[in-house]
Amino acid sequence: MDRGARRKEILVAWSKTRAEERITKYLESVPRTGVSVETFEKRYERMWVAAKAARSTPGYNPLVRIPPSQAILVHGVHVYVQLTDYHSLVGDVARDRDERHKRMLKFLHTHYSATDQVVIEYEAQRVDYHGPRLHAVIATPVGNDGEFERVRRAIDFAMAVKRMIEVVGAKVLGGEFATGVRIGIDSGMAVAVNSGRSDEQEPLFLGNPANYAAKLAEGDEPGIYLSDRVRAVLGMARMGGLVGERKAAYVQDVFGAARFNRSMSDGRIEMLSEDLRKEIEPQLRDAEFHFHRHQPPLSTIDYSLLQPSNTIHMHMLSIFADIDGFTAYVQRCIDTGNVQELVSNLHIIRKELAAVLKADFNGRKVRFIGDCLHGILAEGDRLTTDAGATVQSGVLCAGGIRSSFELCQRMLPGISGLGLAIGMEYGTTPVTRLGSRGEMSVRCATSRAVTESENMQSKLGGKETGLGDRALSKAPLRIRKLFDNAGVALGLDYAAVTTLAMPAVVTAATAAPTAAQTFRPHTER
Repeated sequence: MDRGARRKEILVAWSKTRAEERITKYLESVPRTGVSVETFEKRYERMWVAAKAARSTPGYNPLVRIPPSQAILVHGVHVYVQLTDYHSLVGDVARDRDERHKRMLKFLHTHYSATDQVVIEYEAQRVDYHGPRLHAVIATPVGNDGEFERVRRAIDFAMAVKRMIEVVGAKVLGGEFATGVRIGIDSGMAVAVNSGRSDEQEPLFLGNPANYAAKLAEGDEPGIYLSDRVRAVLGMARMGGLVGERKAAYVQDVFGAARFNRSMSDGRIEMLSEDLRKEIEPQLRDAEFHFHRHQPPLSTIDYSLLQPSNTIHMHMLSIFADIDGFTAYVQRCIDTGNVQELVSNLHIIRKELAAVLKADFNGRKVRFIGDCLHGILAEGDRLTTDAGATVQSGVLCAGGIRSSFELCQRMLPGISGLGLAIGMEYGTTPVTRLGSRGEMSVRCATSRAVTESENMQSKLGGKETGLGDRALSKAPLRIRKLFDNAGVALGLDYAAVTTLAMPAVVTAATAAPTAAQTFRPHTER
């Protein structure tokens, strides 16, 4: 196909009719009436104990392998672990790009493997890794009466994770991957769901505790940081909100050693870390990290084939699309007993946004991080990525994602007040699987482009789309004109992109803007 024909194909890739048909099909496959909701307490004996007895691989997590038609109410303690020195590796411009990316992957591979040792030891529920962050849940002992013990175990788990990362960081390759560790902990009710399959599991805990623990883990100061809810369970003084909680690191000796004896001793950590060092150091040699280019489209990436020795490394666009206001919506559904609607809506929105990325624009989903889609996209041939065409395709894809989300809002109940913030950045990005081998390995796309696209998305409102500096500089002029000097556009759906940037190619497949739709670049900032 010549470039002109490919360009025309891209411009009419999203279709309102096709999107409506997909959403209707998803509604039939995941109806609200077909979603069953149970408490973890009721399922514990038959689901957790039986799975423990039958598992054949270490670290099997039955709580995150839930059929799409089910949801489980889990009163648990959420632990977010942040590797604080990761961002210095991302910004290390003194190193050659390929060398820097290999070092980033080695860093993550080392610490993913290290923390999995502790996850297995505590039988914690590992939800996911994303870049330098681990999300895990302590769900046992079950019931309201077990909350204090869950909190105690979560703090014990956090201290063991922190110690393991520090010891492994000091041992491996003479301390090259030493890092600080910051951990946030919150407790409360969440809804556990899963929309993944085979090598692309997509577990998710919906609700305030996961989000709040993640906020506590943000920052550069190492330590363990507890929410006021956790502090209340322990009988500690409250800090009065997030600002105070993020400044008050937990002090291990508050209750005395007897109350918080370590389940995982220093000797056990020392033994496991030494075994891991012997196993992992040979894997960290340059010869074990092989980079190759994947000929676009990226939709053909097979994650099951990726590993450190078979890592994709090329220029691409990173896209983050986050549902604005979703955590509050989740809490309303939990409070009103409307969890079936919540789960059905989430599955349908996730399926449709992923379909726009892959089916309409030949991109590839990396993962869902909560209600946020992370995807990658590239245009080009077997030798090079066409930067301008990639950014143009990405902006069209973002427009299609927004238009599909707006269709979901019209076709699904209860979500009319939500928004969608979309951030994009262009740059060289490695894509691979890291950490423990087998089904516990982690899909990973990490780079400055990934970090900056995520940061941009986090700063945007629910009607905004943003391009990072590099993506903006690579964009064709007609695309750049859609964005203000800060790279932000308001109301940029698919119709706006095609009518304002490429008016000559508007076709019947393109959704026409309605009177209620508005689009404009922000005022220059």
